[in-house]
Amino acid sequence: MKINKMPSAEMNEIMPLLIGVWRRYMKISGPSDHLQTREFRDVVTAVQQLQKGLESGRELVGQDYFSKPELLSAYILYYWTLHYQQGLSLINEIPNGPGRVLDLASGPGAFSFAALKHGAREVIALDKNQTALKLAGEICGRHGYPLSARRHDILRFPYPVEGKFDLIIVGHCLEELFPDTEKEWNKKQRDWVKKLYHYLSPKGMILFVESSVLHVNHRVLALRDQLVKEDYPVQAPCVWRGECPALLTKNPCYAQRDFEKPHLIKNIQRACAINLSSLKMSYLLMRNPESGQIDLPNHPVYRVISPPIDTHAGKRFYLCGTDGRKDLGSNLKEQPIESRAFEYLKRGELISLENPVVRGDHFDIVLGTRIKIEAALNKPVVFDDADA
Repeated sequence: MKINKMPSAEMNEIMPLLIGVWRRYMKISGPSDHLQTREFRDVVTAVQQLQKGLESGRELVGQDYFSKPELLSAYILYYWTLHYQQGLSLINEIPNGPGRVLDLASGPGAFSFAALKHGAREVIALDKNQTALKLAGEICGRHGYPLSARRHDILRFPYPVEGKFDLIIVGHCLEELFPDTEKEWNKKQRDWVKKLYHYLSPKGMILFVESSVLHVNHRVLALRDQLVKEDYPVQAPCVWRGECPALLTKNPCYAQRDFEKPHLIKNIQRACAINLSSLKMSYLLMRNPESGQIDLPNHPVYRVISPPIDTHAGKRFYLCGTDGRKDLGSNLKEQPIESRAFEYLKRGELISLENPVVRGDHFDIVLGTRIKIEAALNKPVVFDDADA
């Protein structure tokens, strides 16, 4: 089985491309590698409006905010870079690569671009906003990537596409499509999601990506529970097949990845007082039910679902695994080679443990405990049949 190496984000190359696209869209001339002072201030104001309307507040939820030029331009110069790098990371968790891709509510094509960078042989982007689609085509085209962009209201079936897809991307749009202020939004969302499976190839997958904001995160976890109850299998991140423990306790559970930030992004964050040192997102990678449940080994495996937490007993990690939610710490001041991975564990890695001390839901590392990284960060969960 071929597993693609995760491509480099190459933000130092892509950022000038985005600035150039932004200048042509706004019909203003200027340098290709930075914004002038007034331009920067205008972009900062628009980014703040987007942030308030979609995250700290909800004024823009359910609206076609890409119809406002200042918000679309701010997305290109800031949020596009976040969503593109999220796509790079999450698409890398697909065992055989993206293949043929359908990007729904694509906007200016951040996830489409990520799929193409991963070597997708065809990407079709659907969105109801023609201007956003045009910008998606320009961004991809100027980097030498072909993109098929088609205007369509994705709430309306059938879609103007032919054949099946190996990957369907639903990125940062569920709230806009199904605002929770509308009657029966949850049922409408569930029915819509189920129809998407008709467009999947036998081994195809659907990637849902949303923000890590608590109410959005819980929305994704609730969608996960709905699908799991109806035997729709999860590829990632969950290896637990029961009700989501985080949702039961009303806690968040989201992914965290490295964030490559060019100079402009750092300046926008500083000006907007955005404290975001890493990418944080809620996601689900769902398998076609025809392919069955993911093969897992006979021994328990656990997803690391937290950064290291400082406690009175030392550093601990929260885990969610095939036998439920646990936490992991160490009784050792120095780790031998068998458990040295504890010192470097990252949120999102999949691990297994041999010979820990078990106290209920608490695991402690002692001499003789072994930690194995079953799936590194950004890597797919793949086990040999002999181990399953």
